[in-house]
Amino acid sequence: MANYIVVGLNEEKFALPITDIQEIIKDMPITEIPAARAHVKGVINLRGTIVPVIGLRSKFRMMESHSTASSRIVIVQTPEGEPVGLYVDRVEQVAFFSEILPTTDGIGGAQAGNLSGIGKINDQLVSILHLPSILNTGGSLS
Repeated sequence: MANYIVVGLNEEKFALPITDIQEIIKDMPITEIPAARAHVKGVINLRGTIVPVIGLRSKFRMMESHSTASSRIVIVQTPEGEPVGLYVDRVEQVAFFSEILPTTDGIGGAQAGNLSGIGKINDQLVSILHLPSILNTGGSLS
């Protein structure tokens, strides 16, 4: 069992294994990339490293919203060791799921292939993100 970081998009909660997270940073200026895929918000300069940023709202076909004081960029790494930012509305908490339920085939939609399971915190269900699927961009973020 692992600890997870719970993040929010709209009213929905998602979790990432804490071991997949390099760091969490406050929102910062993002430079757009012409002709990039719709879910790529752009790039940031993180201490001299250019890091692409994926907007999870776009990835999951949710309506975009303006950044707020709670917006964060969660820095993770591709299997090749390259940093990638995941743009989220907020980071909520560290969680431990005593039980993780498998996703069902009936979920459908943009999120179905991006989930590895469903965790439960009190009476709330939290979708656990499958990072390799989220980062699977066909070899290029642009």
